[in-house]
Amino acid sequence: MEAIENICVGILMIIFGIGVIIFMSKRPPSYPLTSVNISGYIAGVTFILLGIIYIFDEFHIW
Repeated sequence: MEAIENICVGILMIIFGIGVIIFMSKRPPSYPLTSVNISGYIAGVTFILLGIIYIFDEFHIW
């Protein structure tokens, strides 16, 4: 059961990371929480990488 939970967490992190990247690309230019462009993209890529690591770790590939 723990394996399924870890895989689901990995998939959710990947989805969240993609959502952050989409939000950063379509946000209004004067949005107060995202004044620096690069930080949002870095956060999105980080969540995607963490999700991939979670999945690889569960399959003992990492």
